[in-house]
Amino acid sequence: MRNRTDNNGGYSSEFSSSDEDTQLKKVHARMCGVGHQRNTDIVPRPGASPGYWLSCLLPLSLVATYWTNLHEEPHRCSDIPQQYKLVTLTALTICIQNISFFMYLALQAKLYKWLIVFIPFVCGTCIFKFGLGMNWWLAFVWTLFIDVIFQRCYIQVMRDLPKSFTYGEASILTQGIFLFVMNTLIMGYHLIVTEPAKENANEMQTLSTIMMFALLWLLLVCTSLLACQFLRKPFIFYPIMMTFVAAATLAPVTKPLPVIAVFEFIFQDRMRLYIILFYVALVIATVAVVCWQLRNAQHATTSVRKLFHIFMVLVYIPGLLYECAFLYIASGVAMALITIFDLLRILKMPPLGEILEKAFHSFADEKDAGIIAFTPMCLLIGCSLPIWIMPCPCAINEHGLNVKLLPLLSGVLTIGFGDTAASVIGSKYGRNKWKNSSRSVEGSVAFVLYVLLPILILNLMEFVQLNVVQWSVTVVATLISALVEARTDQIDNLVLPLIFYIIISLC
Repeated sequence: MRNRTDNNGGYSSEFSSSDEDTQLKKVHARMCGVGHQRNTDIVPRPGASPGYWLSCLLPLSLVATYWTNLHEEPHRCSDIPQQYKLVTLTALTICIQNISFFMYLALQAKLYKWLIVFIPFVCGTCIFKFGLGMNWWLAFVWTLFIDVIFQRCYIQVMRDLPKSFTYGEASILTQGIFLFVMNTLIMGYHLIVTEPAKENANEMQTLSTIMMFALLWLLLVCTSLLACQFLRKPFIFYPIMMTFVAAATLAPVTKPLPVIAVFEFIFQDRMRLYIILFYVALVIATVAVVCWQLRNAQHATTSVRKLFHIFMVLVYIPGLLYECAFLYIASGVAMALITIFDLLRILKMPPLGEILEKAFHSFADEKDAGIIAFTPMCLLIGCSLPIWIMPCPCAINEHGLNVKLLPLLSGVLTIGFGDTAASVIGSKYGRNKWKNSSRSVEGSVAFVLYVLLPILILNLMEFVQLNVVQWSVTVVATLISALVEARTDQIDNLVLPLIFYIIISLC
C-alpha cells in the first residue's frame, strides 16, 4: 500500500495546506448538519483528503463491463442477466447523486445549492427513460426512491463508522452494498416468480445465487448487530451466527440445496480438491505469520504486511487460470469469513475476540483509524471485484481461453505485484521522492515493471493474447495506476484495481 523511503509509516496527504483543512472542516460541519445531527456525528478518516473522485470508479467499471460485453463480444456472454443493465444505470444515477451531494456541501450560495439538488433527479429520470424505456413518471419515482435511500445509507455509514473511511471510500462501499442488495433482491424476485429457472440454471448461475444470498444473510446479521445492542451478547450472538450458516447452506434458493450443490460442484473435478488443499496450506501459512508476529510483540513492518499480498497472488493466479468458477465461490466464502472474524474482534467475542484485536493492532497501518479492519478487507475486495462485477467472468472462447483474463487480474496485478514491489523496493532503495509526497520514483518504477512482467509471461505462455493496440492500452493503464499509487492518500487496495480495470476493459 506504500512505496515510502521512511520506516515510520508516515505519509503525506493530497491536501495538506491550512486553507484546505479549514475548507474541509466546513464541509464536514455542513455534512453533519444533514438531518439536524450534531457536528461531531461524522468523522472521516483523519489525515486524508476527501477523495470525492472515488465515487465515479465503481459506476465506470460497470459501464465499461456492460459496454464491452454488449458491443464487442456478445457471443462470449450471450446470457447477460437482464438486471445487469438496470444495475449499471442505477450505478450511474447514484454516482451523479454522490457528486451533486458533494457539490451541495461545498457551495456557499443558496441559489446554486438548490439548483444542484435537482440535478440527480433530472439526470436519473432521463437515464431510466432513455436507457430502459420507462415512462417519465415511473423513471422519476424510481430515481427519487434510489437517490433518497442511497443518500440516507451513505450518511448512516459515515456516522456509524467514524474515522473508517474518507468520503470517497465510503461512496464505493455504500455503492457496492446498495447495488449488491438491489441485484440480489431482483434475483430473488425472479426465483420466486420464475420457479423453473432454478432447475435450468447453469453452473455459474447456481454458484452466483448461492454466494449472493449467503452474503445477503450476513449483511442482515451485521445490520441487526449494529442496530440492536442486546444481540451482541455471546449467548445470543453465536445462535445468530448458526442461523446464518443454516440460511446460507439450506435456504431453498437453488435446486439442489446450496450445501449439496456446492459439494457436488467440488467433487466433480479432482483439480478442485487439489486447489482446496493448496488454499488450506496458505491459510495455515497465514496463521503462522500472524502467530509469529504476535510473539515478536512489535508492529508489523511493511515487508511483513506485504506477505499477505503475496498470499493473495498465490490464491488468485491458479484460480483464474484453471478453476475460475471455484475461485468465484471461494472469494465469497472468504468475504464472509473475514467479515465474521471482524465482528468477533469488534464485539470482543470470546474466545477469539481478544486475539483478533491484538493481531489487528499488530498489522494495522495509519489508514486503519476506524473501528473496522477496512484495509485488509479491501485487499480481498480489490482482488475479487473484477470477478464479482463481470457478468460472465469464467466464459471461454473456442480455443479454451478466457479472453477477459487480463481485466480479471486487475487486482492481483496492481496490489499483488505492483503495490507490493513499490512498497518494498521504495522503502529500501527509494531516494528520489515525488513532489509533495513521501513515495519514491524508484517505487513507482518497480510498480510498472512488476505489473508488466507477469503480463508478458502470461502472453508468452499464451494465457493472454495481446496485439500492439492492447499492449499500448495495458502500458497506459499501468502507468496511470502507478501515478495514482504514488500520489493518492486513499486506500490503494480499493482504488488501483478499479482504475486498472476500467482502462484495460476497453482494449
